[in-house]
Amino acid sequence: MLNLSKKNNSQNYLINTIVLFFFISISLAQEKKIAFNIDIAPVNSNYWWLENNNFGIKPSNLNLQTKWRLETLNTTYSIDILLQEEVEKYYINESFIKYNFSDDTFLRLGKYYKDFSSYLNDNLSSGSMLISHNAQPIPKIGFITSKSIKRNERVTFNFGIAHGIFEKNDIYPKAPLLHEKFIYINIKKHDYEFGIGLVHEAVWAGEIVGYKFSKKFKDFFKILISADGPQLPGEGHANALGNHLGIWDFYYKKQNEEKLLKLYYQHFFEDTSGLRFANRFDGLWGIELSNYIKNMNILFEYLNTTNQDRDPPYVQDAYYNHYQYDEGWSYKGYTLGNPFITHLKVEPVKVFHLGMSGKISSNYHYQFKVARKINIGDKTKYVLIMTKKFDKKNLNNISDLNIYIMNNENMKNGLGMSISYQL
Repeated sequence: MLNLSKKNNSQNYLINTIVLFFFISISLAQEKKIAFNIDIAPVNSNYWWLENNNFGIKPSNLNLQTKWRLETLNTTYSIDILLQEEVEKYYINESFIKYNFSDDTFLRLGKYYKDFSSYLNDNLSSGSMLISHNAQPIPKIGFITSKSIKRNERVTFNFGIAHGIFEKNDIYPKAPLLHEKFIYINIKKHDYEFGIGLVHEAVWAGEIVGYKFSKKFKDFFKILISADGPQLPGEGHANALGNHLGIWDFYYKKQNEEKLLKLYYQHFFEDTSGLRFANRFDGLWGIELSNYIKNMNILFEYLNTTNQDRDPPYVQDAYYNHYQYDEGWSYKGYTLGNPFITHLKVEPVKVFHLGMSGKISSNYHYQFKVARKINIGDKTKYVLIMTKKFDKKNLNNISDLNIYIMNNENMKNGLGMSISYQL
């Protein structure tokens, strides 16, 4: 049993509320999905693919995970809880309520990742430049909508805005807030689709040791338009209020019968210099090919952050780091964006990443990822996952059996296994 202290009473209340809601919904629902997962992992040394892009979950020998999902006419309920009994730890992963006002407009409340960069294959990618699966999802509420042009229905606009909150800890006596917004223009014609998006993230308000940030409406308005805050002692000029970052998001998709080609580029920026491409082409480049080899997805990515300090003081950034918000672009100790960029120090990198997945047969699937920094001395990091899928009618309700192998920082291999049950 988990032995949680009194300071976690509020968290216990949240868990109990979710569990109560879980059983009430089971009794009322007519169409629901429940899955259980048991994961036995190697944790005796540093395994990169266990410690990164793993939903902010610290490696543990034994993980017990429960996923539940209910879809009604207008509303989706999703709960994902993982327990690690041997270290008395639990995680609330992506868990939210999503209400659809229409086919193109919805409101989402809970812990969830992102509603932008929908083209990105998060299972194979090294990680989005802004919100990857490296950290736990941030609690937030977001409104998303899509509109088409009446005179040309091939052109659509996607817009979203969200408000979230980080955690209170030793660095932040009062939790900072998250502001997120994006807008995309998408053009669909025949067998291809092209889109350009602008995504803006900002950390604001809250409190750091020795300084409390204001969160009045006028401050929110400044965050909304990235306006300057007050000039602080020792500064030559006023800087933008809060910690701002974002991407220009470009993607292209072409469908040819069963074949699908994706090209994408996420251009990263932290101020107006990057917004104007003064940091050249820093960011994430990717290409994904689906079914060009039958039943196989192949993804190549190239990450570059080496131009962040190429022309000081105009281009003098510290990607994911910040001089006031000491934890930078992170949540619960994990980088929120691409895990090859650290929020703990400034370390320009060039990374080559390969991801592959596919079917050997209808019952046997695989996934393989390998990556390496190529501008500095580094070791290749890989993970191979082999999956056996069972017939839905099997008596034990086992849906998947996964066996995976990966290497650690000493280039030694570790073996893990997970079993999924579907009800």
